[in-house]
Amino acid sequence: MQRNNFNIANIELAESGRKRIYWAKKNMPIMNSIIERFEKEQPLKGLKIAICLHVEAKTGVWLEALTKGGAEVAITGSPGSTQDETAAALVADYGVGVFSHRKETFEDHVSYCKDVLDIGPDIIADNGADLHELLFTNTKYAPLKNSLLGATEETTTGANRLREDFKSHSFSTLIINDTQAKRIIENRFGVGSSVVDGIMRATNVMLHGKKVVVIGYGYCGSGTAQRLRGMGAHVTVVETNPLAKLEAHMEGFYTAALEEALPTADIVITITGRDNVLRGEHFKLMSDNTIIANAGHFQREININELTALSSSTNEIREHVTAYTINGNEIFLLSNANLVNLSAGDGNPIEIMDLGLALQTLSIERIAKSANTLTNEPQPVPYDIEMEVARLAVKYWINH
Repeated sequence: MQRNNFNIANIELAESGRKRIYWAKKNMPIMNSIIERFEKEQPLKGLKIAICLHVEAKTGVWLEALTKGGAEVAITGSPGSTQDETAAALVADYGVGVFSHRKETFEDHVSYCKDVLDIGPDIIADNGADLHELLFTNTKYAPLKNSLLGATEETTTGANRLREDFKSHSFSTLIINDTQAKRIIENRFGVGSSVVDGIMRATNVMLHGKKVVVIGYGYCGSGTAQRLRGMGAHVTVVETNPLAKLEAHMEGFYTAALEEALPTADIVITITGRDNVLRGEHFKLMSDNTIIANAGHFQREININELTALSSSTNEIREHVTAYTINGNEIFLLSNANLVNLSAGDGNPIEIMDLGLALQTLSIERIAKSANTLTNEPQPVPYDIEMEVARLAVKYWINH
């Protein structure tokens, strides 16, 4: 990878990024064990890997594993979540082609996805199926469908798109979020903790006693609801899936239709992975001083265009808080509807991502070594990989 083949905010931030990555690495024993093995065995030697995943310190440790394993790597992040310091360190120290910066727009993001695919990857590691989408909708990248060894996809949002929108059967894509390890450890505990952290960092408001509406009760939503309840919030769950709604009820949460829950809410959180969850008719139901945040994959869970159209004025109150005035009521949107845990915070706890990124790393190794053993479709991570990562977590988290 040529050192000039990148697009980041400022290469001079590399020293600060090194410190971020150093701190993450000190708390990632699973990945450290993989890095040591990869450096010796070189399982990815000669391969090119194109990645779409949040560019932050824990990801930096993961990319160290891939590059020391012999791969050439290009990565783009997501709007609002990139740590510019980490991006600079990855370019300066590992020769990674980073195409991402903190203030990028969605249009920038699409362009950067094209940049990482331009390396002609053998494997892609995706987040929300953004790279996959280009393979299926852009004729320039369509030939990659026939040349890729395989891919990984981090999220349920991306898995849904692959199975429902693109019906991908050209190559194997290992769905990280189909593993119980990812769903329970990362989504329920990691996302739950980091969403609460992000909201508190963005607002500095007390959560105790607040009426909070959580829209979506999958693994991420349930974890968020549980962590909020642990902080003393009064949580109402909005869920259209009857089984998930029943689960929330049995776990002691209030459940309600969205229109019933909004008028009395202090805080509203979307965490569904679907588009247009909050729309114009919903903003009209909210009371003065309602805080809204998105913790689902895409910014478009909250329809910002309709929010803006309804508002007589907007005002940036603090770094991650923008006020929209509707009929005299102020509604406060956090982080411009980008993922609040990554935009306003540092994302999931380091140890949690140690497990999640180990799943990614060993899945990529399996594709590199044994792609012909996988079927050409979206599929769960092989069970033996999940159990190996769980074994390592027990070794380093419990039996150390």
